[in-house]
Amino acid sequence: MEHNDRWDEIWQEKSRVSSGRIGSILARDVIYRTVVNILRKEIPDAGGKQVLETGSGTGLVSLELAGRGADVFLLDLSPDAIRFSRTAFERAGAGQESAQADILSLPIKDNSFDVTWSGGVIEHFEQYDQIKILTEMLRVTRPGGKVVVIAPSSKARIYMLGKRHADRNRQWQPGFEVPMASLESMVDHVPGRLLSEYRIGLMAELHFLKYYFAGSRFLRLAWCGFVELLSLLLFPLNNLPGYLLVSVWEPSEKSFGRSG
Repeated sequence: MEHNDRWDEIWQEKSRVSSGRIGSILARDVIYRTVVNILRKEIPDAGGKQVLETGSGTGLVSLELAGRGADVFLLDLSPDAIRFSRTAFERAGAGQESAQADILSLPIKDNSFDVTWSGGVIEHFEQYDQIKILTEMLRVTRPGGKVVVIAPSSKARIYMLGKRHADRNRQWQPGFEVPMASLESMVDHVPGRLLSEYRIGLMAELHFLKYYFAGSRFLRLAWCGFVELLSLLLFPLNNLPGYLLVSVWEPSEKSFGRSG
């Protein structure tokens, strides 16, 4: 319950700060662009695909998928996050379905989606629940489909530097978060096969040095603006190993024993 309340607080604050700019270009920062590029690589033919995002948050990356012709379904535990994403889709004139639901027990039938993905979610849970999350994502994905899990990498040195500084000074905003080296240890515990795993997002790492400027709002915003400009000028460097770990899975064809 404490974890749920924390994310409600975060999304209430995001909605307040956005103040009418939920779907604006201001939300498309270097981390957003990194995740978009990951999904363009992993879902090159999004048209006609049924895509589920679990722990959908803003839903802005899935909005990009909808723009490429995907049928998008969003799930998040926070009602504020669902309202946030619905507003973004409505303003873009894009269709989507969404619902408030727990990622640990998805209210969805087996084999329902071509692609299931999440970004920035699994690292907020203990390992036992991480296995449950991945199991549920695999369960609702059709055989021959794909599950994509995107999480902060513990091997991202600049990101880890910023996070450790924020943790020491009690500045870290998302609460409990454990960066991940790999999801390979879950292979024997989930009904699926690990297809590939890689790191990406060198330029996105720079964003987290903002915590060194937490004492000055002006300097923090100036740093974030500098990182955005630099990342636009040097974005090809963002394809080098960095902030994010990408873990790509395919479901097995065996029965999961439940139907949602």
